[in-house]
Amino acid sequence: MKSKRLGALFLAACFACAPLASAEVKTYEGTGEYVMSDFETPDIAKQRAKARAEQSCVEQAGVYVKSYTHTVNSVVEKDEVEAIANTIINITDVKYIVTPISETGGSFRIVATIKATIDSGRIDMWVARDHAKNIELVEQNKRLQEEKSKQDLEIIELRKKLTTVNNEQEKKQLELGVVNTDRKFLATQKIEEGQRFIYAGRYVDALESFSQAISLDEINVLAYRNRADAYYKLGDYKLALADYDKAIALDPKDAGTYCLRGYFYGMQKKIHYAISDFEKSIELNPKLVIAYCGRGIAYGENGDYDKALSDFNKAIELDGTYELAYNNRAKTYTKLGKYKQAIADFTKAIELSHKENMMIFYSRGDAYFKQGDYERAIGDFNKVLAINPKYMRGYASRGYAHTLKGNYQQAVNDFSKYLEYNSRDAIIYNTRGFCYQMLGNIKQANNDFAKAKSLGIKG
Repeated sequence: MKSKRLGALFLAACFACAPLASAEVKTYEGTGEYVMSDFETPDIAKQRAKARAEQSCVEQAGVYVKSYTHTVNSVVEKDEVEAIANTIINITDVKYIVTPISETGGSFRIVATIKATIDSGRIDMWVARDHAKNIELVEQNKRLQEEKSKQDLEIIELRKKLTTVNNEQEKKQLELGVVNTDRKFLATQKIEEGQRFIYAGRYVDALESFSQAISLDEINVLAYRNRADAYYKLGDYKLALADYDKAIALDPKDAGTYCLRGYFYGMQKKIHYAISDFEKSIELNPKLVIAYCGRGIAYGENGDYDKALSDFNKAIELDGTYELAYNNRAKTYTKLGKYKQAIADFTKAIELSHKENMMIFYSRGDAYFKQGDYERAIGDFNKVLAINPKYMRGYASRGYAHTLKGNYQQAVNDFSKYLEYNSRDAIIYNTRGFCYQMLGNIKQANNDFAKAKSLGIKG
């Protein structure tokens, strides 16, 4: 799958969505078996059996995820299906059956049985979220699964060697290797647990899971990257930055971590640092689409619109389905007064969006307004207010469009609605006064002009 939407862009709000009321809940049961050897602990063996049972449930849930996303016209590839299922699955019950393999004891067969649920509302959340957030989970899930496969092979190889070794010192070395592999395995489990908490908006629980992963495996890059995200969501920016720095120190060739830290710096308005990290990310991976998009936004923040456009063009060249690149290129065109190009890009972003994005409609309405196409501007502001009737800025903007179109009564209605929210906006009072004047309501017009003057309008 194209690596195009890695982290939350610093112009986008981060929020958790609740499942839809009509969500369908599916229940699955999975079993996993693990044979514990003489040199393993029962707790580790249970966790390994449980991990296999979880994988069974994830695979079953993946079939449903693929079918469900198809019904809501969202195209997801294999890696994303696996990531969705693994991230949103909810383990509700775990049971273990432990039986000795021989009468002499030592080795045991452990069978874990788990029950898990998957909620279609959580799939809707995934589809509706900014895909920049989702692709990070997809990439991490791939890395975690690869790491688990590697750990399984390592433990099998260590167990084979332990059955044949006679040298006591070599045996101790192999047993130490088992312990280290077990710790890495448990860390991986904690990272997956933490990601599920993050997705559910349980950031304190996520922080605890990632911290436990780090205590088990102090050089785990993904644990630090994820804990940084948890710290950020909890508002502890100093510790978030420290974890990003640690992840980069552990793996200075990981383009993704530089990109994530770049977004973090962007959110903190440290634009110079953000640009530097995006440049390093691009140097390490010239095809990392969202690094170009992130750097483009940073350039735009600095007012360097030509460089911003160049980066958005590159992002779209690499991935013509990247909604956020079109949206941000459109915003840049708007700032440059190129409204025709801006409208085309906003329209493309709307087509690509998996949800009705209120702000894209608002931005396109603003471009239509500035172009002088007040009818289409009103159409987009209507759409904005249909999505969110409490978005007061939408009433003000639609009021201005109605004013310039000569729809004075509609303008008065919109300005009045806006003034319920902000009763100290002198410009709105002044403009509503003009509309009243055009409607022949001189008394109301004079009241508004007087109110505007008292709030600072010079007339």
